[in-house]
Amino acid sequence: MRPGMMGDADPMGVVLPPTLNLKLFQQEGDQLDYTHYDRLLLNNAGGAIERSFFEVGLGANDPVSSRRKTLADTNLRDGRIPEGQAFAAFVLKFWNEANANFSEANYLSWIQWVRDTVIQIKIDTKQEYGTWKLSELLGIPMNALIVPAAAGSNVALTAVGMYQSLKPLNLYIPFPRLTSWTIAMIQGTTPAATLDNTGIVCGLVGIRNRAG
Repeated sequence: MRPGMMGDADPMGVVLPPTLNLKLFQQEGDQLDYTHYDRLLLNNAGGAIERSFFEVGLGANDPVSSRRKTLADTNLRDGRIPEGQAFAAFVLKFWNEANANFSEANYLSWIQWVRDTVIQIKIDTKQEYGTWKLSELLGIPMNALIVPAAAGSNVALTAVGMYQSLKPLNLYIPFPRLTSWTIAMIQGTTPAATLDNTGIVCGLVGIRNRAG
């Protein structure tokens, strides 16, 4: 049996309620294991404390880089699920794409910025589905700088783990077609200029349904 049909279990082992099945998934068409993703570039000069993933769609101009967004940046147009499709996210995935090597000073600025930043998801700008600290979603292994034992040693910096994680959801998040939704990155502080053009990527891992 295919996931998302009535009586089937979703990938996290949860049986989907029949009423939600009828709204989210159709009896015909393709069902794909799919990830929608979008990258935000940090910008010290932007001045915006709250920014949103998926706000600038594929083919539109990125306000930070001033270039058109390609599949390297996002795989969704217009920040919403198109007509004839439905999507439900079971896992949140976040990762960082550094623009330059981290010096000790850059690393300290980075962990201070991450510590003060949260992610919030809302559907149709009203219904909140969750708020998480970015430090949790990025899977940061430590929240303080390790000072090298010897001057000039960078062993402590290069030993830091990768900044990415998978956040399984206890309840999946439905993203109805043609409905506005917001995944906000709320920054407690403006990122340091040394972090400019560092990418923060949001991935929504779930099931995508295309009508037959």
